[in-house]
Amino acid sequence: MLLLRVLKAVAALYLVALIVSVMAYKAAFVDLLFSNVFFGVYSVCVAGYIVSRFVLSLFYRSCKATGQEPRIAIVMPGFNEEEAIGQSLSALLELDYPVHKLELIAVNDGSDDDTLAEMRRVADGAGGRVQVIDFPENRGKRAAMAAGIRASDAEVIVFVDSDSVVAPDALRRLVQPFADPRVGAVCGHADVLNLRDNWLTRMQGVRYFVAFRVVKAAESVFNAVTCCSGCFSAYRREAILPRMEWWENQTFLGIESTFGDDRSLTNCVLRDWRVVYEKRAVSHTIVPDDFRGFLKQQTRWKRSWTRESLLVARFIWRKHPVAAFFTYLSIVLPLIAPVAALHALVWGPLIHGGTLPLVYLAGIYSLAMVYSLYYVLFQDEYSLVWLYGVLFVFFYLAIMLWQTYYAIATCRTSKWGTRAPPGGVPGAGLRPGGAQLATDGGTI
Repeated sequence: MLLLRVLKAVAALYLVALIVSVMAYKAAFVDLLFSNVFFGVYSVCVAGYIVSRFVLSLFYRSCKATGQEPRIAIVMPGFNEEEAIGQSLSALLELDYPVHKLELIAVNDGSDDDTLAEMRRVADGAGGRVQVIDFPENRGKRAAMAAGIRASDAEVIVFVDSDSVVAPDALRRLVQPFADPRVGAVCGHADVLNLRDNWLTRMQGVRYFVAFRVVKAAESVFNAVTCCSGCFSAYRREAILPRMEWWENQTFLGIESTFGDDRSLTNCVLRDWRVVYEKRAVSHTIVPDDFRGFLKQQTRWKRSWTRESLLVARFIWRKHPVAAFFTYLSIVLPLIAPVAALHALVWGPLIHGGTLPLVYLAGIYSLAMVYSLYYVLFQDEYSLVWLYGVLFVFFYLAIMLWQTYYAIATCRTSKWGTRAPPGGVPGAGLRPGGAQLATDGGTI
């Protein structure tokens, strides 16, 4: 315990020293930064956005216990999840919540493995607490979620992905913000369940922690969380019903929207309601552990980010002006980021020479260390996983940053890229893959 405190103290001191050094560096080389107007303005905007997330997150507070115990229906859709669905459903039976106020609805979306059998196995041993809905053919995740909503008249609908395990006290904590009648949705916190599988899952573990505890917390300060992640989120029933049919049948550029259901449903609620984050409502989700699956997931997320950014931009200006400003900034910066990287690392040195690449890479290093040191400071236990946060930022720069334009160019698709969908078109149905994060567009 003493060693942990010492390590956290060292991390805190280094974080402060790093921030002071960056500020001093920028002050010393302000002429260099602003002699190149494009890169100067871009770097200031990126720094301002990132700093704003960390600063605003300091003002975030979890909702105090309000005694809320609304009637809840937990909907868990599943497709070909025989290995995980039993554990996930069983965890829901252990939740600390009044049994007579809780419905569990498992929806089998036309699986061709033993997912249905696993659902029924858990249901048979649950004394009637689990209702199983079986689609004979695959219809897609939204159809499965909608079937679960229609199967209940509960006041609050909670969605849990079939590859997620919810902490026993998480449900009670998740619904406390509904004491405020203006709150339409609550996003829970997601950690990585398979954190220690390999280097890729460790990188995602750091990214998830910061994305929720910093980005979503900062958005929650203004009651404007832009994505309630699918692995564990709650919605007031009356907030989703008015736009449910549109959401279930959403199209984009004439093509059915088969992914990004969580971000899309959040947009439906955020128009007229408050949407907040509850960090103490914890779930653990399985993330991709192979490089190919990870890249497909990220491309899918960026495609839905493209579509839903166009929608949120239409109404976010009606929310708090600070929230609106940073939401628009979070949309614009990822579009410019690849150009800025090329400008700093290739074009600038070839045309003008100088130290621009060093300035850019110093900024990347600073960002990587800030993210990783935050993980050290606020995680309950110390581990070397934080080092993978440093690796992730450079990994993002080398590979994922360039996905943005590809995702935009191919956004007119219904393919998930991982399996056959309804009707036999490759890739459009339900598929796990972790919580969609708040930074899917990519900002470096």
